[in-house]
Amino acid sequence: MNFGILCFVLLFCLPMGMIIASLPPATLQQVAIEAGGAVLLFVAVLLLPRLLRGLSRHHVRTPSPGALASLDWPHSLTRNELETFCAAWLRGRGWTVTLATDPEKQEEAVYLLAERGSLTAAVLCDRRGEEINPAGIRAFAHGAAELGATQFALVTLSRGKLPPPSEAAARRAGVKLLRVADLPQLDALAPAQPAPVAA
Repeated sequence: MNFGILCFVLLFCLPMGMIIASLPPATLQQVAIEAGGAVLLFVAVLLLPRLLRGLSRHHVRTPSPGALASLDWPHSLTRNELETFCAAWLRGRGWTVTLATDPEKQEEAVYLLAERGSLTAAVLCDRRGEEINPAGIRAFAHGAAELGATQFALVTLSRGKLPPPSEAAARRAGVKLLRVADLPQLDALAPAQPAPVAA
């Protein structure tokens, strides 16, 4: 239980309840209405900051053209926001991007599938190394291959050194471990399609 609510119950509600119980019946209803209003106001004051924080967390940042071009993305992006930024960057480079879920029912991973020409690349977005472990990398490569991907990339916002066991697992599974600034490596896997010539 929230510590503030517990203190409120112990220091205010219980003493007030005992005082109200000792009042004559004529005034009991009026006091109960006023006390109920005070309780509602106090609970609202306690819960309002938490509700506002929850609303602000659900605000999704959308990438600006300048941010996409510079690949200088905020380190505080959520995973969904990182997927949005990556998808927008890839689409801007001529890739067709769709979202796909892992075919294994017990897996909850969501991949970006990016197609350009004959190449299909699966991209798993990772915020700060949550997915960078050998088992996760192997599961990603296996699941994405079942979805038809021939190239695999795990894009992370992590700025620290990536764990050597994960790097070794990625090499064995054919998964590129890329920081955001390394996305042009993914773009270089397939040549950009020439713009159609107007007739």
